Amino acid sequence: MMLRTMVRDTCLHRFFALSVLLIGVSVRSGFAQVSTTAPVADSSPGLAALLAEAARVNAQIPNRLMAYRARIESEMSLVLLDSGGRERTAQLEQVASDVRWRAPDRYDQRVVGYRHQSIGPTFSLMSFFGGWTIPTLYGNRLQLGVTSASDPNKPVTATRQSLAVHPLAPNRDYYYSYAGGDTAVTLFSNGRRIPIVHVRVTPRPNPPGDAILFFGDVYLDADWKQITRMRGRLVEVRNGKATIKAGSRLPGVSGASFVELVNVEVNGEYWLPAFKRPEIQARIATFGVFRSIARIVSRFYDYRPNDSSWAGPEAPPGVQHNLTFASGTSQERFKDWEKPLGAASTDVYYSQFDDLAPEGWRSDEQTTRFRFRPRTLGDVFRFNRIEGLFTGVAFENELGGRGNTSNLFARGSVGWAWSERTARGMIGVDQKRGRTNVGLRVERSLANTNDFQLPFSWGATLSALLGSVDDFDYLDRSSATAFVSRALGDNRRSLVRLEIGPARDNAVKQNISRGLYVEKGGGFRPNRGIREGTYFRTVGSLELNPEVSGLFVDRGVGVRIHYERADGGMRWQRIELRTAARHEIGPFQLYARGDVGTILGEPIPQALFEIGGVEGLSAYGYKEFAGDHAMLSRAVLGYTLPFLRAPIHLPSDLIVPGIAPGLAAGIHAAWTEVSNQKAAIALMELGTVVDSATGLPVPVSRATDGVRASAEFLVTFFNGALAAGVTRPIDTHGPWKFTARMGQGF
Repeated sequence: MMLRTMVRDTCLHRFFALSVLLIGVSVRSGFAQVSTTAPVADSSPGLAALLAEAARVNAQIPNRLMAYRARIESEMSLVLLDSGGRERTAQLEQVASDVRWRAPDRYDQRVVGYRHQSIGPTFSLMSFFGGWTIPTLYGNRLQLGVTSASDPNKPVTATRQSLAVHPLAPNRDYYYSYAGGDTAVTLFSNGRRIPIVHVRVTPRPNPPGDAILFFGDVYLDADWKQITRMRGRLVEVRNGKATIKAGSRLPGVSGASFVELVNVEVNGEYWLPAFKRPEIQARIATFGVFRSIARIVSRFYDYRPNDSSWAGPEAPPGVQHNLTFASGTSQERFKDWEKPLGAASTDVYYSQFDDLAPEGWRSDEQTTRFRFRPRTLGDVFRFNRIEGLFTGVAFENELGGRGNTSNLFARGSVGWAWSERTARGMIGVDQKRGRTNVGLRVERSLANTNDFQLPFSWGATLSALLGSVDDFDYLDRSSATAFVSRALGDNRRSLVRLEIGPARDNAVKQNISRGLYVEKGGGFRPNRGIREGTYFRTVGSLELNPEVSGLFVDRGVGVRIHYERADGGMRWQRIELRTAARHEIGPFQLYARGDVGTILGEPIPQALFEIGGVEGLSAYGYKEFAGDHAMLSRAVLGYTLPFLRAPIHLPSDLIVPGIAPGLAAGIHAAWTEVSNQKAAIALMELGTVVDSATGLPVPVSRATDGVRASAEFLVTFFNGALAAGVTRPIDTHGPWKFTARMGQGF
């Protein structure tokens, strides 16, 4: 029996841990205390007059607007942000809702359609966000984020009505200062020329009491004095001080809630929501610079002003926001999607809120010069068969003085491998200017020699510790590296990077035989051999749409080109090309990924390409094949059956995505070649076993001798997040084997 886990434990561990954190961050709400001190009005007279008129106008709903009906299409996603600033979407949910609003504050929302994909079984975000849109921006009440699942469908009390301090609230001058007031752009709608005024809203340094405040931009229709757009961050104030602790008592935890809301002029009479994007970002210091992001993008369609007809259930008395769900059968039959799954988020990116990020998150505005800041969790904790348990500390120090306008930082880490009795760490300096980052680092690291790896494949920790499974081979590398990288594209999704510097590779030995638990006859396999030596290392890479990688659920096509060479004591060049694609056609899903690589010069063992069951050939063994030239391709075609797709409501208001069963078929093909005698020698250096027929030593890996391929037939659940079935080689006769996986990696 073969069990194949397509998602690395490091990725799943980080995904679910940060998802739990985001849940805690996202459902918090705050209440503003009334100030007892006199307000300070420091805006210019013209801006103050504009704000006063806008506050008067927006305080009331226009008399001619009594009700409306509309359709909303929302896309909820959980996103991981890696150390290179690349977004990886781990969960996608698309929700279609019919809504009805009636003046002054009755809002009915009925979910009529649903579909999803994720890298593993998880809870729906609807379990925690009972409301994620607002009917209007009229009323001067700050309700821009998401609503806790415990808030909808409850009668409103006087306490719950005081949510936060709006930038146009009557007591605004106690809490805010304002700048701007000039015309930013001129729009044309329904034959009307509309000048749009931009106002920057900033919370005062020491606002009174506790409050939830708004920091960002407000755009006003200069003629009608109505809000057309708001974009900003919600600032939590405790005892007059801003905090990004997000209610957590855990050290190193911080969170920030951003929002963007754009109105559209309807019937040439009033402004109603067209686009809404709340985004909650969370960080845990021990996870390094990684962020977990919960994002909800909603678009409004088909407005029918002053239409109060409604086919759904009526809200109980006193309930303002009434969230209900159509039957599961009705949701499964829904076909009127405006956008494909995943398309609503393609034009949004975390960096669009960089100018609003909290102090301590922005590289150009730090509050302390020296701080704990690991690059990854592995800097402070990891476990493998070479080091055993490794523990360490990591730091970041600001070199440019308070404010650090030069964006110059020193970074370092140091730790101890307890079983290996070896110290490893890094010290370096880097400077970021706009899209470009340059730096220098000196490092001793435990590198792994695995090939064609998916994102977040840094080595075993949980699988080695808990299951005695360590599917990596390691070497000790000392290096001094100068590097430069630059983000590309409007949303900085693509990346180019260059590294140069001397390096030395040394062999390591296995120091422990097992983790905490091991099956009978199991334990860690021996670490593979390398060739020791010193060389000058040059690395160049180009990543286009790197979020499409073959592991996460981002749509489109991604490309990665990687070039590495060694000069000096060892001389070789290695070139890799990867393409990955994910696309849906109705109920069918097509996933494909291809990797190709070649070595020029004299191959060394650690540079050879090694391929086996872990890399996708599920019917073959661990790194069964190797060579100096290699190709690996994978393609999966899945079909989701037309039933059990609707979300499932559990006790305690928890919601899980529908079981969504389906069928899938995949082909995984690989080819390796040992092209010359030097490559054959390097192959022997990886390790040998004794041939039972001849009694002679033979390489632990071999060339494929043609294309090797395996086929799999799977029954899938949760739109492919879980799968089980059978696999067998198709290039030769072989038995069927059981295979299973969690995640949509391929």
